[in-house]
Amino acid sequence: MPHAQTPQSQQASTHGVVWKDCPEATLLNLVTSEIVRNFPRPLQDDNRRVHTPTLFAALGSVCGFTAQASLSALMDAGVRPEQDMMAHTLAGGRTFLFGEQLNQFLMHGDPSVHNPGLWPCLTSPALQQGCTTQDLPDLNAQFACVASRLATAEEGVPDVEASFRPLIATEDLREAMWVYMEPIFLQNYPDKPGPHGPLPKPLWSSAMNVAAGMLYATLFKVMAPRTSMTILLQSAIFGSKIIES
Repeated sequence: MPHAQTPQSQQASTHGVVWKDCPEATLLNLVTSEIVRNFPRPLQDDNRRVHTPTLFAALGSVCGFTAQASLSALMDAGVRPEQDMMAHTLAGGRTFLFGEQLNQFLMHGDPSVHNPGLWPCLTSPALQQGCTTQDLPDLNAQFACVASRLATAEEGVPDVEASFRPLIATEDLREAMWVYMEPIFLQNYPDKPGPHGPLPKPLWSSAMNVAAGMLYATLFKVMAPRTSMTILLQSAIFGSKIIES
């Protein structure tokens, strides 16, 4: 199974154009840097290696969760309409959140909250590494695949070869990783709180998408981009649709 050494600690060098005029730019950079530095640690084995499909699925699951949380915060504040957002209970009793507005926010972001979107954060390093658009998965097909697997035995499982499947279910990854990530977003640590206070919830998705893109770039050559991006994208889509029970 594909493993990789844990990416070296690094400071987030977020592009100035992303948060150029953002009052919370300092805090966004701090949170993004801490995500990049700490995200792989809970997934390390005894040799400090990480099973990369599981890491990609974990990144996607948290990107999906933060997209849902950020958009919900904007709706609660009355700055985004609750248009087309509906919870559906499917066969088997599982309830999921559906809505084109959520899909757009997750993948293409929202300039008003300095969110570049997950899709550009992943495709940018891929294209910089010499990929063409033909090397990348079709985005619409990723949504269709996730939707077709809901309420089936393959629910939440990325559509990749068995040898590239994550070791942990997407929903379990989302829940487990958030235990480690929440203190970073809240800047709430046992010794002392962060110097700038918590990151406002509408910006959670902004920081997570950029951090995911940075970590993806460090592991880009571990597997074919179509496979790695399929894992990440489908995990993010599924993660964004889960409604906490």
